[in-house]
Amino acid sequence: MLTIKIPNLCQSEQRYALDILLGEFLGLVFEVETYAGDVIEITRPGDFDDGASSSAKLTLDASFFHQAHQAWLKPESMPVLPLATWTPADDGINANLVEPSVPVLFGQPGLVKNGEHLHLNLDILGSAFFMLSRYEELITKDRDNHDRFPATASVAYKVGFLDRPIVNEYLEILWQCLHQLWPDLKRKEREFRKLISCDVDHPFDLVGYSLKRTILRVGARLIRDKNPKLAIFDGLNYVFKKFGSDTFDEYRNNIDWMMKVNDKAGNKVAFYFIPLQTDKNREDPNDIRSEKISTLLKHIVDSGHEIGIHPGYKTYKFPNNFKESAKILKEACKNKGIDTSNLGGRQHYLRYDVSQTPQLWRDNGFPYDSSLGYADKAGFRCGVCYEYTMYDLMSRQKLQHKQRPLIVMECTIIGQAYEGLGYSQSSMQRFGYFKGICQKFNGDYALLWHNSYLTFKCAKSHYVKAL
Repeated sequence: MLTIKIPNLCQSEQRYALDILLGEFLGLVFEVETYAGDVIEITRPGDFDDGASSSAKLTLDASFFHQAHQAWLKPESMPVLPLATWTPADDGINANLVEPSVPVLFGQPGLVKNGEHLHLNLDILGSAFFMLSRYEELITKDRDNHDRFPATASVAYKVGFLDRPIVNEYLEILWQCLHQLWPDLKRKEREFRKLISCDVDHPFDLVGYSLKRTILRVGARLIRDKNPKLAIFDGLNYVFKKFGSDTFDEYRNNIDWMMKVNDKAGNKVAFYFIPLQTDKNREDPNDIRSEKISTLLKHIVDSGHEIGIHPGYKTYKFPNNFKESAKILKEACKNKGIDTSNLGGRQHYLRYDVSQTPQLWRDNGFPYDSSLGYADKAGFRCGVCYEYTMYDLMSRQKLQHKQRPLIVMECTIIGQAYEGLGYSQSSMQRFGYFKGICQKFNGDYALLWHNSYLTFKCAKSHYVKAL
């Protein structure tokens, strides 16, 4: 067992960082005590009957926690740009990294060796806390037109490491230091996971219920898309819906298609549904308790895949709307005999306020969400490709609620409003890059693709390759 001494300040935050990095990520056993020092000290008492202990010691810089103690959630506790960089290999640390050098968020570059004492100038725990808790999002006030914290406002984007899971890299550096001092330490084994999900904004194509909208759609297919086959399908969808059939409903059919191709790839897909409309301009007027949608939920679960919640546009900081949405989803599931104990989901439009949204998920009985990715840029918003327990920056305590960071959303890479790469080789390389990085750390490749974004053949081809 490791013994860790922490400075007598920001204790909850230091304990949280230790719990996540050493506990959840590395699977190490340790005990924590406070002391009057300025650095974090890690030792391992000997397992000998005479009480002898090893003289080996690892100390870590704690700059962030000292700054946060003086200026909690204030600009003075932010990293100072431009950041210094450090090449761990220059100091004998051969860690699993994306690039040879890492940015130094807090602390300084370098490793100091003095016999069996190693001191890391890089503040690994404080930097990890900064990224995992999304600390900067309560300081930087930039928001887009959906009240989202944009990637372009983040330190990661400004410095240029949004494409790197910097917390994973810091973890590898920390592990190498620990392993140098105590070679017999064993870390938790991890396996690469593909977390494939679908935000079902439109379970059914409601255009098919309106003759006027169908005519406009058919015109767009012929003139804009130059795709007469889709135009015919849209026309047939309108006709068949008159007889209560969804045979030609592409949005509905895509759900079955997604399950089929993921079955072949050995993946389980999580389909997240909007329980009720909270904004008529951003959501269809569906009620998940309807026989049509609740039967679809049952069909997905019976097919071996998962369902979850996709709370509407006005839920991320609206407790009553969130509570009602959760109630309605669970009611629909109960009516169809679907277990609700492990349901997760994702916020609609990725609207997320770190001071309020995680608490809403916790308070309404959802063990995890997968909302923390950026809409405007793909990458590692939380700096990590591992699932982890979140932290409440307002009450300053660890939550029970888990985050499964979203790494890639299809429209982020493909859509003209964001990265704008379209269905090109360049966009395919972006998907492949992020999958490869997650594999490098035996992490979670969290990929989101909407069923309503699979109308065209090229979209389906891209999806299969991205899997």
